[in-house]
Amino acid sequence: MQVITQKVQEIVEIINGKLINAPAIGGFCGYCTRLEDIKRGSLFFATNPSDIDAALVRGAFGIVFDKFLQTQIHDEEIAWIRVESMQDAIIRLTRYELLARGIKMLALNPTQYLIAKSLIRAKSVLFFDDSPMELLDALEETHPEVIITKSPQVLELALESTPCTTPEILPFTLAESSMFEIKFYYKLHAFHIPLPSVFVPELAAVVALCICEGIVCDFSHFEPIPALMPISLTQDARILSFGSSARVIIPTNDTEIFLRYANFLHDEVKWAKIVVFMPRLLDEQPQQMISQVLENSALEPLYYDSSNELPALLKKTDYNFGLVFGISTQGLVFVLSQMPQEHVPTLF
Repeated sequence: MQVITQKVQEIVEIINGKLINAPAIGGFCGYCTRLEDIKRGSLFFATNPSDIDAALVRGAFGIVFDKFLQTQIHDEEIAWIRVESMQDAIIRLTRYELLARGIKMLALNPTQYLIAKSLIRAKSVLFFDDSPMELLDALEETHPEVIITKSPQVLELALESTPCTTPEILPFTLAESSMFEIKFYYKLHAFHIPLPSVFVPELAAVVALCICEGIVCDFSHFEPIPALMPISLTQDARILSFGSSARVIIPTNDTEIFLRYANFLHDEVKWAKIVVFMPRLLDEQPQQMISQVLENSALEPLYYDSSNELPALLKKTDYNFGLVFGISTQGLVFVLSQMPQEHVPTLF
């Protein structure tokens, strides 16, 4: 027996549509925009008109189509709803579902989002950073109580959201930590996680938010986050497993993270040779901020015009720590992986 979640006329009003027939069914037991997600009783949003026949076979109780689709009603028993805009209809229903289900929306910045994904494993929490048009399917599939996102477009779907802010007092007690690992005490337990210590503020913000929202943090399974970890390199700029080289490169596109690392390296790593790699062309605001920090720290930048120049620049430069602005970890790994292999001649 199908459990009706919404009556036909209620849905028509929510999505600002027009019912073009008098269906025999009274309502729907779910919604979907993907053909593979259809269950008997679903309301199907036909973003691809060619999927309609298959949707009927799979048991859809309703078809939403837009004004540009010239379709013929195949089954008078189900509901046929025409809308002016498919995107607007899906967004309207998604907003309604968020409100009706009382789902909380938590707003994190990109770094907080990555840390939270490593800490939170509760089934009631949905991490969502895809297109807002796909959230309706995700709600039907996972039935979350909380959504965590870093997407401004997803945040716009909710009437309100809770920001993730750095607390004035750390929600844990720091122990002696190394540059790329954090040791701390939390609820009488000691933890040691592979996260650079410059991200203590982001870690604190996520933990504080979890405490406030009643979400469990799982530090025991925290794994290195590639996008936040430095890269160990050989002298000829080959990537090694982290910690196996005295040459470490730290790439980032984030001005705040770059400045934080620059200050940290200058203040805490006096013994090391530090080199900064900068794109020659930068927007005015980050250029001014970075130039001021580099001037105060007496760090002279090496400039590059294209990321493709970085492998050669890294090879010929002597450094212990290289701070690269203007490219992500993933981007630098890709550039370095494209270097031609050097063949050593053999005797035979």
